[in-house]
Amino acid sequence: MKKLKVVALVTLFCASSLLADMAVAPNTLPAKIHSFVKQHFKGANIMFAERDMTSYDIDLSDGTKIEFNINGDWTDIDGRYKPIPTTFLPNAVTSKVKASQPNAQIIEIDRTINGYKFKFNNMMEVYTDANGNVIGQKFDD
Repeated sequence: MKKLKVVALVTLFCASSLLADMAVAPNTLPAKIHSFVKQHFKGANIMFAERDMTSYDIDLSDGTKIEFNINGDWTDIDGRYKPIPTTFLPNAVTSKVKASQPNAQIIEIDRTINGYKFKFNNMMEVYTDANGNVIGQKFDD
């Protein structure tokens, strides 16, 4: 019985370590991630990368943090309180969102199931559908 408990604990430990984030060399990331960074974050390099079972998290030399799903599609981009580019979004989405907060800059974007969540440097969060139609907003205090 004692042997069975030890085997169970070792198995549980091994399984949990497989699910944990692991640092990976930036050159081992999928080509799709490298292309995205090169095209939309010109001049920034991948400084740190980690992977878990479902995603990649990378930190860029300009301070930006980006999360990608396992297929290499971005899911979250955090400029860490500095403006981020929006060239990867459809123009219709960008123009509608910027019109909702004309005097502010986008510092974070999260892709949701049916649209996007934008955070601006005036601490407003704007929620849109996939076409950029604003469906809600709130002040993030």
